[in-house]
Amino acid sequence: MNDGMADLTPTDDKRYLRGAQVTDENGIVEFTTIWPGWYRGRTVHIHAMVHVGDQRTLTTQVMFDEDLNAKVFKEKPYSGHTGRDTFNDRDTIYKPSMLMKVSEDGDGYLAVITFAVDPDKNGK
Repeated sequence: MNDGMADLTPTDDKRYLRGAQVTDENGIVEFTTIWPGWYRGRTVHIHAMVHVGDQRTLTTQVMFDEDLNAKVFKEKPYSGHTGRDTFNDRDTIYKPSMLMKVSEDGDGYLAVITFAVDPDKNGK
């Protein structure tokens, strides 16, 4: 049996900015986080998985518009981390459908995306 819940169990104490949320009755999840960083060879992104019951039905990533990334990375504390080498247009995983819709919200941003899943595909 495929136990998709294993994805939610930490394997060490070095996992940062990880979490699991349960949707409300409308299938909506809300969470607060910092702007994600980047690492060599990848654009700025957030990993996401969707489980239906105990089965993983979607594994994906979501990205941000590059103009907005540039704006955020000009501000502290992000401005101290330089040398970004990969942007959306050069990332091998990026697809335009992975871009979140982002709007300013108080002193931060609100990002929204809709995931469609097929529970019969078992994450494939």
